[in-house]
Amino acid sequence: MAVIAGHRYNFMEYILQLEKMDDLPSIRGRIEMVLSQMEAPLPVYEEAEKTRRRLLLVVPRQNKALQSLVNIKLLNRVGNSKFLELGLVTNHSIIRDYASQVGLKTFGSVRAAKRFRWISADAPMAMPGQTLPPVFVPDYGASDSASMVDDAERLAQKSTQTKRYRVIMGSGRVGCLQQLIALFLAGFLASGVVMAVILLLPQATITLTPVAQDITADLVVRGDPQADTVNFSELTFPARVAQVELSLVGNIETIEAEFAPSGYASGNITLINKTNLIQHIPLSTTLTTSSGEKVEFTTLITAELPAQIDGTTLVPVRATEPGPIGNVGMGQISRFVDPQYGVVARALNEFGLGGGVLELTHIVVNDDKERLQIHLIEEMRKEGLKRLQDTLGEQEFISPDTIQVIPLALTFREFSGDFSETFSGEMQAVVRGTVVGGYNANRLALAALEAQVPLGFKLDAKGLHFGAGEVLEAEKGVVRFRIVASGIAVPELDKHEIAKKVAWLSVGEAQEHLNQAYDLATVPGIELEPKWLTEQLGRLPYNSVRVNVVVKDAVTLLTEEEQEN
Repeated sequence: MAVIAGHRYNFMEYILQLEKMDDLPSIRGRIEMVLSQMEAPLPVYEEAEKTRRRLLLVVPRQNKALQSLVNIKLLNRVGNSKFLELGLVTNHSIIRDYASQVGLKTFGSVRAAKRFRWISADAPMAMPGQTLPPVFVPDYGASDSASMVDDAERLAQKSTQTKRYRVIMGSGRVGCLQQLIALFLAGFLASGVVMAVILLLPQATITLTPVAQDITADLVVRGDPQADTVNFSELTFPARVAQVELSLVGNIETIEAEFAPSGYASGNITLINKTNLIQHIPLSTTLTTSSGEKVEFTTLITAELPAQIDGTTLVPVRATEPGPIGNVGMGQISRFVDPQYGVVARALNEFGLGGGVLELTHIVVNDDKERLQIHLIEEMRKEGLKRLQDTLGEQEFISPDTIQVIPLALTFREFSGDFSETFSGEMQAVVRGTVVGGYNANRLALAALEAQVPLGFKLDAKGLHFGAGEVLEAEKGVVRFRIVASGIAVPELDKHEIAKKVAWLSVGEAQEHLNQAYDLATVPGIELEPKWLTEQLGRLPYNSVRVNVVVKDAVTLLTEEEQEN
């Protein structure tokens, strides 16, 4: 027993298990059988609002009959006509979506329906074998097929008999009694016509604007790659792991610096012919110092020595190594590295060579390897996240906190001790992250909203809003994040019931009754037609069929604080 809006209600509850082969007629038949087993019979209309009966239908996932929006609407009409509040137990997403559109409650299990207190814990369950309709077999008694044939022949003969009519001849005079009867009948018929006009001709249109209630839900949900199904009690749903293999080249600036050789010493040497023939000393001929640390130099042009003994030619040279080592004094370069040139010519630098110096230069050290690896991993993380986001489906997102970089190979372009402004390398790695589907997260939020819908209200599908909030934790591929959902609950107004309650009431009485029975944003609008008749009556039509009820979209009333802002 429950008290709602000042009325006392009797709740009679039942659970009905359906079969996967049930179609809509068989489902309706099973509902009829269950209704016959309830404690109280179907009430008359005036007592209907004091008696509410609930029936929870357990729908197998293989059942095809309720995967149709039309069948769901027809099922809802069956419940309304029987003053029966229906609920569905199903995990099929299509059935749940269609049921939400027509205002039917849905649950993931019978246990969930009992936990949300939509149905009591001790509600009885009817199995499919208990709700099969009885089979009617005609009883012909002892006479079998022969008596059946005789009955059929008698019916055929009776249907073919010709009707006989008898003509009664009268005198043609109409007596006083007959005239009185005729006048009485004429008056009666005229009164009936007037009453028919009064009852059938008027038409009323009632416009109602109900008040909606705001509903919000703030949940912390988890996307888990190890989960198989959506768990509405633990707020967990399946997620998936996506990965991509990348190869990336990167470089960093070196930090350490040392003095290093820079610049090549250069100058001129004199080549002297030892023969009477023209001699050619080719480009890049190597010469060296004759004493101390050997320093090599190369010629920068091809030299031609004149055809005479002691004929000379001046040739530019440059040290093969950078730095001060190539700065040699006068007369130190005198020997060819290739002995064949020493046979035909001599070399001598009449002036010193200069230009080699030491400069502060960046150098590669071992610490640069770790710095380069950290840099490449971070670049891999960014590029991998971008690649994975390009593969996401509708209503999917991937949290950057779940991105993992698993290096496979790392090679360096420079080595420790090399003088270089930059240190570069190439990394091959697998980038992995957890992809979360917003659809399943929204299902959890929708269930939380539906649990807050007051009795007599339904959740308006048009006003639903879902938004994923901040990621709270991402550990071992499991993502915990906040989701905020909002919606509005609108009253479930039965237009036919409203029409019957206000039929034949005056306009003022009807408005007062509607204001007391329902939470309305404005005074109910009532229009009567035709005006010449309704002004005389001042009442709504007697027949509720002539009362048209228009329910506008529910509105949310602002609080005083919201109005001030």
